[in-house]
Parts: sequence; C-alpha cells; structure tokens
Amino acid sequence: MPSPLLEKALAHLRNHPTLRSGDRILAAMSGGVDSSVMAALLHRAGFDVIGVSMQLFDKSGSGDSEAKCCTLDDFQDARRVAFEAGFPHYVMDFEAQFRETVIEGFIQSYLNGETPSPCIQCNQHLKFSALMERADSLDAAFVATGHYATISHAEGFWHLHKAADAAKDQSYFLFHHNQATLARSLFPLAHLTKPEVRQLGTELGLHLAEKPESQEICFVTQERYDAFLESEGRDPGRGEGDIRLLDGRILGRHRGYWRHTVGQRRGLGVAHSEPLYVLRTDPGTNTVWVGPEADLFGRELMARDLSWVLGAPAVPLACEARIRSRSPEAEALLIPLPEGRVQVSFATPQRAIAPGQAVVFYREGEVLGGGWICPIATDQTA
Repeated sequence: MPSPLLEKALAHLRNHPTLRSGDRILAAMSGGVDSSVMAALLHRAGFDVIGVSMQLFDKSGSGDSEAKCCTLDDFQDARRVAFEAGFPHYVMDFEAQFRETVIEGFIQSYLNGETPSPCIQCNQHLKFSALMERADSLDAAFVATGHYATISHAEGFWHLHKAADAAKDQSYFLFHHNQATLARSLFPLAHLTKPEVRQLGTELGLHLAEKPESQEICFVTQERYDAFLESEGRDPGRGEGDIRLLDGRILGRHRGYWRHTVGQRRGLGVAHSEPLYVLRTDPGTNTVWVGPEADLFGRELMARDLSWVLGAPAVPLACEARIRSRSPEAEALLIPLPEGRVQVSFATPQRAIAPGQAVVFYREGEVLGGGWICPIATDQTA
C-alpha cells in the first residue's frame, strides 16, 4: 500500500487543473534525484511519460567531472530509472543551441564586465523553449521538470509561486515564464521538501535516492571561470590594467578585468588599510574599480529584457525584488522606462548589485516577472 507521502504526491498531480489521466508528458531527466523522482511519480500516477536527457555539451576530454552534473553517468542513471519503471527514455542533442545561447552568452557577459546567470538562460532557451518544441513533435501536452516552484491557476490565469520548501525554492530561475509556457509546464515536486523527495525515491525503488547534488556550472570543468574563458580562446587581449579606488587613485594592476566580478574580495593582490571589494569593472578602459564594503551597497538598479507572467506594469509598482538566487527579497518600487526597461528603487540598500545577474519581482510569494541587471551610468572616471 502506498505511504501517506506517496499518496500526497499522487493526489497533487491528480488535482492539476488541466492534466488528465493518460496525457503524454515529456519529462526532462538530468540523472539527478529530483528529476528521477519527478518522472517516476508521473509514471506511477498513470501518465504517458517520455523521459528525455538533454545532451548540451561535449563531455569527452573534460577531465575530472566527478562533481559536475549532466555527465554520461548521469544519463545512464536516467536511463536505468526509465527502464526499471517501464517508460521510454531518449537522449536528445541540443549542443548547438546550448553553445549559442548559454555558453556564448556566459562568455560574452564576462567580457562585457558582467556576472552571468547561465542556469536561467538554460531554463529559458532550452528546457522551456527548445524542449517544448520537441514535445510538440512527440504529441506531448506537457513538459515536466524537477524544479522546486509552484504553478497555480485562478480566474483564468496561470500563476508562478515559490516552492513549499523555502530552502529549495527555485522560482528565481524561472521568472521568464509566461501564460503560454506555464500552461504546459509541470513541477511535480513543488509541494515537497528535499528529504521527502529522497524518501519517495526510496519508496519508488530508485537506485539513486541518496545520490548527492551538484551545484556547479555544468560546462565549466576548470576550478575558475577565467580558466574556462582562456581554454575557449576568449581572452580579449587587453592585457593588464589599473585597479583603482573611486577617487581615482591607482592601487595596483590586474591581469584582465574579466577575471573579476562585483563583490569579489580575494585575489586582488593590492594592499590597503581596510579590506577592498570589486565594485565594478570597465571593459572600455580595462579598469577594475574597488572600495571598502560600504561602497558595495546601493539603492537602485536598471533592468532590461523584462519578462512578465501576467503582463508588464504600465505605472510604478510596489513589490519585493531579489537580486540573486539565495538573497531574500527586499521592498522595492518598479518604475517603467522606455524601451521595455525598468528602474528599481529599494527601500533599503542592497549589497553587490551585479550587472548581468537577474532581478526577480515578487508579491506575497508570487513571481511577477524579472529581467537582467544592466550598468547604471556613472560619473566616476580616472
């Protein structure tokens, strides 16, 4: 007899407003615990599951990838889960799209003096765009993933909320969703905690129920991202440059502005009376600007390339905003600007607002939308 936890998980699926028994679902399987439990749950609930692992980059010759995700061993784990449960599993080639949209974007962001968020780009362009196109070709009504976030439907609209487990919430990485994509997306783990997911994995007989998690960027096998850029032959060739305080004083030299990110403390190689942090990098002048921690805090940011779950606001909007995945939301005011941008003003100063990162807007735990932090013009010059 199923345990109360398994009954709870199955009931959650059966209560979905548009999912019907026997519907075909494309289940994105990375080979980790979350996606494996997600796919096995859907199959146990009676849906027509097709497991898919996404071949995103060439793993041959990548060296020691023991701690990385999406390895060939991970694909074998996904295949075994599917085989033992009794549903088909395929590996689909998305290398070209991944190279163009995620890896190139990752590299270019650093070269632009920004700090990229490749996992969000992968979710947006691969898992919930390219994979949905594959779902169409297989007559699958839904795409399911192991993300921890909640989708609801009320008064004719789809809504995106935080997960039940605050420690595992991944709604920040999913702000790009709109009405069309939410209508076809399933997050079967939304109401579960990680220990509950592992318990379900054991109850469902999955061999990887205790498999450890990986939190690293899957395609960067080097210890540092700048070594990855070098291995890709993407050093812009500008050589050394100045490390400066905001008053213009030169404290030392760096080996490339793109080796430094906002908030960085270690590795500056300069002496000063108090600890210094990277405040911003300037590709145009090949300068790294530094200062004490107090200078890291700011009240405003600009955001571009906005996505909205229920449409863009036409007037200033009071909400909460989050500037990195593990930061708490902070009270903010959004002011719409021309060309689809917004100005975000925080009630309290925020630490290390980094261009290239995402800013995501919430109201009482619901995701309103989000966008990409861009540099604000400054009069600080050498």
